[in-house]
Amino acid sequence: MEILIQESIMALLKEGTIPIGRTMFIPKEGGLTKDSLEVEANGQYQIVERPDRFEVKNSECCRSILIKVKTKG
Repeated sequence: MEILIQESIMALLKEGTIPIGRTMFIPKEGGLTKDSLEVEANGQYQIVERPDRFEVKNSECCRSILIKVKTKG
């Protein structure tokens, strides 16, 4: 019995802290879509897709959040 393991390749697009009420901007490059992004965060956030960029907004009321945005492989 042969088991094939498929590894997905992810690219880290941006990592950082988003203060209260602020937004992180990620340029749209290489045909990225909202569905092709994977976000790791320690709080609530919103993603808005614009023609030239993605906007990741901190939705927490009282604290900054840490964010990692990657592409799905």
